[in-house]
Amino acid sequence: MAHQFTVTAIIQGISIDDFKRLATDIRMHEAVCHRIPAQNMEILVSEKQGQIYTLKRAYNLDVKIPDMAKKLLKDAFRLQRTDVSNLEEMTSIVELGANLPIEAKCQRVVTGDEAQIQFQLDWSVKVKVPLLGSMLEKHAEGEIRKFSEIEINIVEDELRKNLSA
Repeated sequence: MAHQFTVTAIIQGISIDDFKRLATDIRMHEAVCHRIPAQNMEILVSEKQGQIYTLKRAYNLDVKIPDMAKKLLKDAFRLQRTDVSNLEEMTSIVELGANLPIEAKCQRVVTGDEAQIQFQLDWSVKVKVPLLGSMLEKHAEGEIRKFSEIEINIVEDELRKNLSA
C-alpha cells in the first residue's frame, strides 16, 4: 500500500484570474525550474498543445551527504519529474522517477478567488524496499514537503515579478 499525504499552500494577493493568465506563459514555468535548488538541471520537454502543458525535467537532488560520496554515487540521486497540466482546469499530474526504487505521483489542483490562490497536492509514494519501505516513504514525504514549500515560494516570487512587470 502506498503512503499518501497532502500538501497545501495559499498565496495571498494574487487572484486566480492573474494566475491563470500567467500560467499560460511557459517561460514562467521554466524560470521556476531553473531556480529550484538542484544540480545539473535539464529541461527535457517544455511544450504546450492547446490547454495541455507538459514539462519534463531531470536534475540531481541536493542531498546532504559528503562530497566524496556524491562523486562515487554520481547520478544516483538523479530525479526525473514530469508535470502534465491542464491550464484551463488548473489541474496537473506530477510523476517523479528516479534511479531509486520509488514511485511518486501527485494530483495538483489550483483554486482561488480575486484575493488568493490555493495549491493542493495529493501525493502517493511507494518505496519498493522490503522491510524499510514504510520508513523510507515517511522520509520521502518530508523531502517532498520541503521541496514543495521551496517550489511554491519560487512560484510566488515569479508570479509577483510578472505581475509588476
